[in-house]
Amino acid sequence: MSERIRRLEEPRDYEVLGITSEARALYARLAAAGALPADEPDVAALEVLLETGLAILADGSVSAVPPAGPLVDLAARHMQQVVASQHAMTDLMTIWRSAAGQEVGIEIVSGVAARRRAADALGNSVREVMALAIGPRAGMTIEQDPGLEAALQRGVRVRVVYHSRLFENESALAVAASSVAAGEEARVFPGVPVNMVIMDDFATMNVSYNSDEPIHLACVHNRRVIESWKAIFESYWQLGLPLDPRKTVRPGAEEHRELVRLLSLGITDRAIAHELGVSERTVGRRITALQEQLGADTRFQLGLQIAMQGWI
Repeated sequence: MSERIRRLEEPRDYEVLGITSEARALYARLAAAGALPADEPDVAALEVLLETGLAILADGSVSAVPPAGPLVDLAARHMQQVVASQHAMTDLMTIWRSAAGQEVGIEIVSGVAARRRAADALGNSVREVMALAIGPRAGMTIEQDPGLEAALQRGVRVRVVYHSRLFENESALAVAASSVAAGEEARVFPGVPVNMVIMDDFATMNVSYNSDEPIHLACVHNRRVIESWKAIFESYWQLGLPLDPRKTVRPGAEEHRELVRLLSLGITDRAIAHELGVSERTVGRRITALQEQLGADTRFQLGLQIAMQGWI
């Protein structure tokens, strides 16, 4: 039997149309016999064929009808149902969003549904994920998001800015180290205000306040809101210090120690050069070397990293 015939015999396509396997078998029997007495076929199967127009009754006999016409009519009726469903969905979503205050493309989802929505969004991300993380509420376990590594393996760029106090918890540092090892880009900043995740064109913000209430996520589809959130994330990203949980660096050479001391005073490169007895260009080179050693992109980051390392 050819593959094409086998496909035609599979029942699931017929069931979608409301045609049972018994009705299909009766149609095959009628097509072969030409006609049968009306009281001979199974009543339920015959009713299906009559309702779909695949059979007709005439003079006490029932016979099959060529399928093209009846199935075109059946398809048209189903198409009308699809269109009607789409219109009804649009109308009812307008009512739902209006009642829930979601006209601007923001909805509040809670509990298990909130976690599922966030997991689905991460699982569907294809370009980038940006997150601000202050960590879980008190008493909640700190663990890596199960969809993170899969996203990284798909080529999604993942950037996270962690609140520095999160790493007072040793398990949080271990989770961050594991995520960085998997390919996440991470930075640390002491003033991260909220748990926020942007996944391509969808974003969530944790708006839960009390530790004993279910999680509440503001789920955002509005393009303008998401673009503004992305700008907020980029600001914190620029301020944050690169996270490398594997090492703690030391100031090293005495000339670097003195340079750090002078930098902490906030004086100009020219004044530092005069104090050290070197050229401004040499001061610039030493500052660049310090930035590379500490993984700081800017002077501001360098100052924060120096402070966090306890050099001053």
